[in-house]
Amino acid sequence: MLTKLYKDLINCIISFWVKLVFFLRENIRRIRKVEFENIKRKYIFYSRDYNFILFGNDKYISRQTYINGPHDFDLFLKSKFLLKKKIEYLIDVGANIGTFCIPAVKKGGIKKCIAFEPIKNIFNVLNINILLNNVSNNFETFNYLISDDKNENLNVIFNKNNYGDNKFRTNKRKKNLNFNIKKLDEFFKKFDHKKLLIKIDVQGFEGKVLNGGNKFLSKKVPLIVEFDSKFIQNKKYQIVINKIKKYYNYISILDIKNFKKKNISNIDDIMEEVKNKKKQLNCLIF
Repeated sequence: MLTKLYKDLINCIISFWVKLVFFLRENIRRIRKVEFENIKRKYIFYSRDYNFILFGNDKYISRQTYINGPHDFDLFLKSKFLLKKKIEYLIDVGANIGTFCIPAVKKGGIKKCIAFEPIKNIFNVLNINILLNNVSNNFETFNYLISDDKNENLNVIFNKNNYGDNKFRTNKRKKNLNFNIKKLDEFFKKFDHKKLLIKIDVQGFEGKVLNGGNKFLSKKVPLIVEFDSKFIQNKKYQIVINKIKKYYNYISILDIKNFKKKNISNIDDIMEEVKNKKKQLNCLIF
């Protein structure tokens, strides 16, 4: 009898400590931070509200997602609040592993999404994550590089510690054999433009993406764009900015707490801030 009580007591104590550990891990970010930084594996599985395969040596998107949840989904929620209209469709240019588009579909009301990711190993993980979250029927994914010149020779500069910071650059000497290049306008007829949102996160390549999306710009399709200081150095920079000012009315910096809309004329000052501070800013243009 005493042996049974003793075993029951031990089981209760073990059960309590296991539950406590899981509770602390779920609710204290510091624990998840330490956990991520001490796991030495190529891939890590994340499972809370969403399921994600993450890269163990990615110190930005994967790390932030493991600690705080999908690292850029808040950009979607802020944009939806500012737009104050029904958004049912999404085009995600530079989808990475899906931390923006998957939550947008699963919990943000997006019915259909086209996701572009040009880096093959990241593209493969994106598709796995879509499958893990049971949203395959809501997605079309393409291993395409979106640009304004389908015949351009390009190479990519990989960041081994930041899988969201892979930069594409023009290469005049070497013929491009690795990337399937498409223009954004080739997908113009896919969705109802009045219910569409486009997100662009391409590490300084945003000028070429936008320059190949003139049909979308003329329809004033809302854009979430991460502007990089490299974009300002692009020779087509001013052409793209002039198009934005021609077609759109408002801009909002989504990275700050006070993300109110401003007149589109403020885009010049925002770009100057990006240039001078050599940083990136996520903006909603609408």
